[in-house]
Amino acid sequence: MSVGRPSLSKISKISGTPKEPGYLSTSTMSYVLSEPRLPDSETMQRLIALLVELAPAGRKLDLDETTRRFLDLWEKAARAEDQPLPSPRVQALRKTGNAHLHLANEYQKAECMEKTVFSKNTVANQWDYIARLAGELLGEDHPDAVEARERAEDREEQPRPTGGQLR
Repeated sequence: MSVGRPSLSKISKISGTPKEPGYLSTSTMSYVLSEPRLPDSETMQRLIALLVELAPAGRKLDLDETTRRFLDLWEKAARAEDQPLPSPRVQALRKTGNAHLHLANEYQKAECMEKTVFSKNTVANQWDYIARLAGELLGEDHPDAVEARERAEDREEQPRPTGGQLR
C-alpha cells in the first residue's frame, strides 16, 4: 500500500529478465502474496527490495529497516507454520470468501434442528461441528465458537418430544 500497489507485471519487469539472478516472475509473486505457505527468505527479501525501490518520492522507505521489519514478521509466520494447517474445507472456504456465509448456514441449520429433531445428541453433534468450524475460522475464543461449544455440551440419550418430524 505504501508504494502505490504496483502491478505484478511492473514489479516483475523491474526485477530483470528470466535469465538474470533475482528475477521474480508474476506467478512467483502471485504465489508469495496469496498462498498460505511462506516463500523462502531470499524471494521475500528480493520482493521487499523491489517494492521499496518503487516507493514514490514522498514516501521513501529505508530498505534496511523495511527488510528487518518483514524478516521479523517472516520468522513469526515460520514459527506459526509449524502448527497444523486448517482443514481443507476451511482453507477452501477462506479462499472463496464464503467462510462466514457457510458458518451462518450451519448455525441456522442447527437452530432448525433444535426445533425438529428428536435426539439432543444429533443436535449436539451439529453444534460440535459448528464449534470446530468457528474455532478454525474465527478463533477458539470468538463468542460464536464459545457458544457453539456450550450448546454442543447439551446432550442426552433419551428422545425429546417435539412438534416436528425428523428431517
